[in-house]
Amino acid sequence: MKKRTIALLLLTALLGVLLTSCSEDKRNHYSPGYWRDSIFYDAFVDLRFTLPQGWEATSQEDLDAMSAEADKALDLQRGGTGEDPDSVYHYELSAKDTETGNGILILVQSYSGNANDYIDGLEAGAELEGATYSVGTSVTVQLPGHAYIMVPLTMEGQDTPYQRQYLRKQGDYLINIMLFSTTEDDDAFSALLATLSEMDDA
Repeated sequence: MKKRTIALLLLTALLGVLLTSCSEDKRNHYSPGYWRDSIFYDAFVDLRFTLPQGWEATSQEDLDAMSAEADKALDLQRGGTGEDPDSVYHYELSAKDTETGNGILILVQSYSGNANDYIDGLEAGAELEGATYSVGTSVTVQLPGHAYIMVPLTMEGQDTPYQRQYLRKQGDYLINIMLFSTTEDDDAFSALLATLSEMDDA
């Protein structure tokens, strides 16, 4: 996944600055997922991801750096120094097919708004950036174990310009599962979704 894509994702996430919170509510405490062999288990998101053959996953070190960069940028936007930011963004998983570039990214963030507020931010972001990407019509879909709002995006100038974001609010957090593809064909996204399954007791 190109750095430019990651930067764009950070920007769209930061558009929710006024809706982001660090509530002390004790419900739904965030806890990170973990790898066991080629399967990523995420009890908080309530799913597991099976790494297909030929795919590579982003290291935990790089995911932590992405989270820290996003937290710092948000703190600076709020008028802070960026030295000791609140922990808001949690990049759980990033993996891609090394041959096609198709991939997945899972982001959990503290968020006091709802999924529709986030979608409004994406649409505003498209306008602010001069329509470098477009936001399609959102629909409610079922992913393993939960209903999500799915919003399609087309991102110009990317190796994988077609994206679908699956959004679900859980307590004080917004769960965002992002799928990236070189084609907007449904079969490509169905193959990406097939890497996800219901969480078990492992």
